[in-house]
This record gives sequence, C-alpha cells and structure tokens, in this order.
Amino acid sequence: MMPVGMQRKYKPLLLLLSPKHKDHRVVLLYRFHITIIIVNLLAFGIDMFSGRYHNAIVESIAIAALLFNLWRLHMHDRLKEAAYLFLGIISALLFTLIYINHFATMSVVFVLLLPLTTLLFIRLWHSVLIEAVLFAIMAFLLYIEYLNNPDNPLVQNPQALFHLAYAAVIIYIFGLLYHFSIRKTFDELDSANRQKEMLLSEVHHRVKNNLNVIASIIGLQANALKGDEKEHLLKSKTRIESIAMVHEMLYKSEDFAGIDFASYMNRLSGILLAMFSSGQNVKVEIRAKKEILPLEVMIQLGIMVNELLTNSIKYAFKEDGGVIIIELSCHDGHCVFVYSDDGIGVEEPDKLAGRKSLGIKLIHLTAKQLGGSVKISSPEGLKYEIEFNYE
Repeated sequence: MMPVGMQRKYKPLLLLLSPKHKDHRVVLLYRFHITIIIVNLLAFGIDMFSGRYHNAIVESIAIAALLFNLWRLHMHDRLKEAAYLFLGIISALLFTLIYINHFATMSVVFVLLLPLTTLLFIRLWHSVLIEAVLFAIMAFLLYIEYLNNPDNPLVQNPQALFHLAYAAVIIYIFGLLYHFSIRKTFDELDSANRQKEMLLSEVHHRVKNNLNVIASIIGLQANALKGDEKEHLLKSKTRIESIAMVHEMLYKSEDFAGIDFASYMNRLSGILLAMFSSGQNVKVEIRAKKEILPLEVMIQLGIMVNELLTNSIKYAFKEDGGVIIIELSCHDGHCVFVYSDDGIGVEEPDKLAGRKSLGIKLIHLTAKQLGGSVKISSPEGLKYEIEFNYE
C-alpha cells in the first residue's frame, strides 16, 4: 500500500489514473483514455525518430482529441457521449493508419479489439450496429487497397483475409459472452453494495436519533434546574449533540469515508452561538480548505471545539463581542488545528492545563486520543494549537 505522504503528493495523478466514481464504466473509460494516450505518445516519438511523419501527425491529432474527450468526461460526466466519441477517435486513428500504411502496420491487429471496446461501454444492440459499420469500413478499405495496390500480399491472400475475419468474429463472440457474464456479476455486486450503503446509513441515522433522545432528556432535566447545575447539563447536552451531528452529516452524505471539516464546524459553531452567545456580537471564522476527515477524527474535534467555543463565549469577550477563528491545515497526513479568539486572554496560559474543570480535561483528552498535544498561548486573546496525524 502506498504511504499516506506519497498519496498526498501524487493525489492529482492518482485521481486521473484511478478516479473515484460509482460507475465502474466511467473509471474504465478514464483508464482506456490514459492507456491509448500513452501508447500514441510512444508511437509518435518512434515515428518522428523514424521519419514516418504522416503517422506522427495522425497520432498527434488523436492524442489531442482524446485529451479533449477526457476533459469533457471529467467536466460533464456524460459516459454515453464520451464512449461514442472515444470509439470514433480510436476507430478513425486505426483505420487512417491502416490506409496510409497499406495494411502494413500492427493497426490491423488492434482493429480486432474494437468489438471488445464497444461491448464494455455501449448497449448490446448499439454495439452490434457499430461493429457492423466497422466491418463494412474495413471491407471498403480492403477493396480500395485492392484497386490501388493489387500486389499487396494481404489482398492477394484469401486465406489471410478469411483468418482476419474469422479472428474478428471469434473475438466478438468472446466479447458477447464476457458482456453477459460481467453484467450479471456487476448487477449482483451493485445490489449488494447498495444494500450495505443503506444499512450503514441506517446505522448512523439510528445512532444520531438515539444521541438526540439522550440530549433531549438532558435538556428537559436542565430546564427544571437553575444556576450551575443547569449550565453543566446544558454543556453535556451540546457535547452529545456535537457527536450526533457527525453521524447526521455522514448518513446524509453520499460518501461514508469522512466529513468536510468546514461544513461541520460552520454548523456546530452556529448551534453553539445560538445557545450561549446571549446577544453578544460574536463572529466565527472557519479557515480551512476542503478537508475530508474520518468519523473518529471529526468526533474528537467536535468535542474539542464545543468546549473551546463555549468557554470563549462565556469568559473571553466583553459586551461588545469578538471574533473566533478556527483553522485547519493538512499536508501529507499531518494536520495542524488552531483555535483562537481575540478576547481578554489569560496571564499564565501554561497553567490552564492544570485546571480541574471537565472542559479543560476533555480538550486535553481528545487531543491525546488524536495522538497530539495541546499548545496554549495568549498573544492577543487565547490560542490553542494541536498537531496530529491521521490516515
């Protein structure tokens, strides 16, 4: 397995060679494009070196057309259009090379693989029609070659022509059998995968509902109390709700691999501000690129931000409010999380870790569970910095 650092470094290339897509045919078409482009680049170099400039021109045009089609597929995600255009490009490439080289290149062999390509991306009856057109074009080119170059050994050898047609038919029959087999297997796997996704979504949904029930019970108990007891229960309620929110975002998303940091923090901070700000003009800024973090990491960060933001609202600001900044930057699997406010700060920030409050203990405990440690400073306000790694 490739290390996390290398995965991050070569992420654009990995996405191109192995794009993430639910439809396996789209992924396969991506890889077909990349393979044909690489082959044509090699052929272009060889033909330029050997002085076969006509071949090189045809190959360069094909490379440009394939790159354009690959870009369209990436931007618009239209498999059918991209598949037809791909078949058109490679068919034009191969037939042109066959014609200008008088059936003297390996392009004749590659044409035999076109039936397999049509069956992979196009409906069966469309594939049959396209294959008939391809055979007709091949026969027409053979006839033209016979008229223009009757001494060509291929057109003078009926047995060779028969073997060529026979091989094409056998390959097409094999393609049909493969098509029916792979389609059945894919349908079975797709059905099983959908069932697993539904079950996983239902699990997260039920966990979220159960956590919300617990939070509601705590909220009802808090309403019957006053003073510090009520405040402590409300804090516990928001801690549970921050965890429930992670599960809610997971089951509502299409990707169970992780959660977007910025989206989660925006929702969490909005809930906490509405609950605790009491009319203060407190603003929260989320500074992070699109970072998708695993469930376990987001739960820990959610608990941490819940404590930090609540403390800032209660103790850091005067009546005119202030600004809270939540930052996250990740590189090569290493993340730096920074929470800061522009409040009154503290005189001895190093002694905060020694306090016995549950909130401070939770902050250090969650940092430890992430495999990191908390650095506290008070340049202007209060600042918490945590470095951690994740896979």
